[in-house]
Parts: sequence; structure tokens; C-alpha cells
Amino acid sequence: MKIRDKLLASMLLILLISGFISTLIWYGNSRKLSDRYLNDVSKSTMEYAYNAFEYLLTDTEYMATLIATNDKNIIGPVEELNDKSGILMQNGQWTRDYLDNSRLIEEYIKGMYGYKYYIAGIAVLAGTEHIFSSGQITLDKEQLYQEISAIDKEELRYSMVMLDPIHLEGLKSTVSSDYVVPAVRGIVDREGDINGFVVLYFDYGVIEQIFSVNLPQGSYFKVINRQGAEIFSNTNTKGEFGKADESYVENTFSAHDVGWDFYMGIPSGTYTGDINKTVVLTGVIIGLIIMASVILCIVSVSKMTGEITVLKEKMTAMADGDMDVRYEVKSSDEIGEMGHTFNYMAVRIKELMGRVADEEKQKRLNEIAFLQAQINPHFISNVLNKVVWMARIHHADNLIPLVNSLNHLLYSAMHQEKDMIPLSDELQYVDNYITIMEYSGNYDFCVEKCIAEETIHLLIPRFILQPIVENAICHGLGQELTKQGCIKITAEIRDGLLYIVVEDNGKGMDEKKIMELLGQAKDKEHGFNGIGVRNVNERIKLFLGEDYGIAYESVQGQYTKCVFRLPVVEKSI
Repeated sequence: MKIRDKLLASMLLILLISGFISTLIWYGNSRKLSDRYLNDVSKSTMEYAYNAFEYLLTDTEYMATLIATNDKNIIGPVEELNDKSGILMQNGQWTRDYLDNSRLIEEYIKGMYGYKYYIAGIAVLAGTEHIFSSGQITLDKEQLYQEISAIDKEELRYSMVMLDPIHLEGLKSTVSSDYVVPAVRGIVDREGDINGFVVLYFDYGVIEQIFSVNLPQGSYFKVINRQGAEIFSNTNTKGEFGKADESYVENTFSAHDVGWDFYMGIPSGTYTGDINKTVVLTGVIIGLIIMASVILCIVSVSKMTGEITVLKEKMTAMADGDMDVRYEVKSSDEIGEMGHTFNYMAVRIKELMGRVADEEKQKRLNEIAFLQAQINPHFISNVLNKVVWMARIHHADNLIPLVNSLNHLLYSAMHQEKDMIPLSDELQYVDNYITIMEYSGNYDFCVEKCIAEETIHLLIPRFILQPIVENAICHGLGQELTKQGCIKITAEIRDGLLYIVVEDNGKGMDEKKIMELLGQAKDKEHGFNGIGVRNVNERIKLFLGEDYGIAYESVQGQYTKCVFRLPVVEKSI
């Protein structure tokens, strides 16, 4: 499968997946915002309608309270009528007391009647015998008292209570519907007893008028009183509220003062019609954007992969042996940078191939020279053993340690199969070297060792101590015989690491000399085995890692100290 097809497939898949996910997220958020907007708007609309109706209820309660608490025209006359209920009629005629009190009551309530358009009538009940009313509404006294008796008297003492609607006959001209709702409040005398009741007949049709004005067309609502009776409903459906279909948004409000519950439902299309159209239009736009993105991806990928194809052909030509092939850079983007890199690489490869050819030729010449000059190290070892044997025959015992040390050094150089050796073997190699140096007669020094027991069997890279000791003898102590030279070798485990220190009491070095020592090239080193300080440091890092190596510290005229920082490597069993 070509890279062009892979890129196109990947980009199209990403576009489709991201577009699908974005559309889902957008659609979900749009639905949530639409539902939230619908709920907020419908709730505010319903609250506005309810608040308008609640205002009428509050005004009605205020009017009922105003009448029930009028001492001169209501409380006093009702109390007197109740006190003289047995002597208000003589010889079939009402007494003057009755007529005076009834006149006060009737004149007052007739004066109050007509102030509120939604109050269809006012009545005052003085005891169970006397009823005074304004307007054309006549009521069933027994039914009214029966409903009032079912209400808690304490509730009627200081607040208004709405009763079930009453059906009227022949009064359509005076009220807007065939029903009125009695609003009852108790008349409390001076001693705190309820002597009567004030009844305001609330026009039932006003409820429909208020909600039809404030609620959108097609809305439905019901009013249920505290007894569970349906006071009002503009729908004939008998289904349970709350189970309407999704085309309606429903809310419930409670008028705690009168004990009524309002159940309202508003058609959602009233508010979400335009939103839904916007959602559909936005979806179409998103689809068009995705299609345009797909076309743009195809064009851009084709153009980009075309240049990659050209670059691939140039690479193939170079792989076939054409080192003079070059790519024509046409842009400054990543592909252009790849083209520059390819051209540079082609030039460098051509140069390196020529250099490698020269080096291989020189290498073959060196190998021929090496073979011509090679001497078998085993032959040298056998010769040295014969020298020791002859020294014993001729009683030249002072030569035996020197020759044995040289033989051991040669043996160690011949057996380099392992890169890591025990510290004890490395110290033995150093001892043999020191023996040879002592026989030279050019140096006067002593050697001290302080090797911790737990370090003697730890593994370290081979041939790392001898070059440091050689440097200390040749450059640190030098050939000055004015003082006793001393080289001290210590080894210990500290903080989970192996520290080996080679210290001399020689002339010391400054920082510049230390830097030169650590950076000295190998071809400038003419030591015993050609391994210098820099080589030791590089080999340690090569075998053990960049965190390990050697460091020098020195004070001129006093000492020089080389510190090995090595990991603790146990000898495998």
C-alpha cells in the first residue's frame, strides 16, 4: 500500500471520526441547550401567568380580610344579630335592631361590590340563619355551611379558603362562565370567636381568561384544590398529568395561601421551532465543511506524496550505484529539508567511500608489515623461563624477581579474553610492574596498600590501575631523590559504589596539567603498555557507563590523587 493511500485513508478516517464525534457532541449540546432554553422559557411563561393569577388571589384575600375585619359595618352588626337571634322577629315582623344591623351590612357589601371585576358577588353569613348578599347569586345555605364546617376553623380565623366551584343557572350575563368559586373568611368577634363568614364569589371564567392570554395557543392547564377536586381545566382529557408526549413541556405550581395546585403544559414547538430549523441548517453546513475538507486533503496529500515519490526514485538510483544523483529542492518545508539532507548525504557518502577505500588500502599495508615483524609471545615467555633457569645455575638470584615480573606481565598481556577481572588480579599486575620499576634504579619510592576485604573480589576493567601508577611514578614522583616518594593505593565501598584511590606525595599538578592529562591523545603516550590516562577513563565509561570514570585532585608541591568511581560488580559463581 503506497504512502499516498495510507495518508489519504488515515486523514479520511480521522476526518470522519472527528466529524462524527464533533457532530454528536454538537447535537447533544444543542439538544441540551434547546431543552434548557425550552424549560427556562416555558417556566418563566408559566410563572408569569401564575403570578398574574396569584395577584388576583392576593387581591381577593385582601378584600375578604377588609370586609371581615370591619368593626362598624360587619363585626358589630353580626355580633349583635347573633346575640339577639331569638328576639329579632316579633309578630311576624323584623325588629328594628335586625333592620338596622342588616341595613349596615347590606349597604357596606353593596358598596364593596363592583370594585373588582372578577368578584361576581359578596355574601355575609351571620350565624346559621341570616345571609346578606350583593349581586344576583343565590346560594344553597345548607350546602355552603356543610362545606365550611369541613374546614378547620383556625384556618378560617386569619386567612381565606377557596371552596369547590358552584354551578350557576341563568347568570351567564353577569359572570364570564357558569361557575363561581366561593372564597370564605371567618368574621371574628371582639372575644376571638367566629360569629360568621364573608363569602366572595370568584368569577370562574377569569381563570381561563388570564391563562389564555399569558400561555401560548394549544397550552393546557388544570387547577386542583386542597381537597383534590378539579376547580378548573381547559382540556377534556382525563389522563394523568405528567404523562403527555414529548411535544409538551409541563410544570407545576402551588398556591399555598389558598391550597391550589396549578398543572400547566406548553407545546414545545412554540419555542423550539426556529431552533430546530437552525440545528438542521447547522448540520448541513457541518456536512459541507467535512466534504470540502476531504477534497482539500486529497489534493494536498497527492501534491505532497508526489514530491516524496520523486525523492524515493532518487534514493533508489543512488542505491543502484549512481552517486552523482541529486534532488531538485522546490520548497522550504520538511520535504525540502529532506531533499537538502539527501543531497548532503550523497556528497558525504561519496567522500566516505573514497576515504574508506584509502583506509582499507593502508590497513592491508599495515597488516603486511605487522605480519612481517610479528614474534610469537609464547616463544618470548619460554625464553624468559630459560633466563630464570640459567640465573639460578649461575647463582644470579637478584635477576629472578625481575625476570619473573616481566614474564607475569607478558602472561597477563597474552591472556586478555576477559574485559573484567577481579581487583586482586589487577593489583598483582601492578605489583609486577612496580617490581620492574624498582630494578630500574631511577626512582626511590615505597608503596602502601589499604584494600578493604569486601572489595578484593569485585570485578573492574583490566589494565586501569597500572597506567595511573606509572603516571604517578614517572611524572608525580619523578627522579628527584631529595625525599622518600610514596604511592598509596586504597579501595573501599562507599554509598553503594567502589572507590579506588591512587595517591602520590610528589610535585603535584595544576588544573591545566590535569586537563591536558585527561585529554592526551593515545599516539602521544609512550608508557609501558601504550595505555594512557585518557584511555583508562574512556574504557571505564565504555564498559560501565557515563556515570563512572576517574577524577584528579592535586596540590602543587604536596600530592596528586586519582579517584576511581566504579559500580560494585560481584564476581559471578
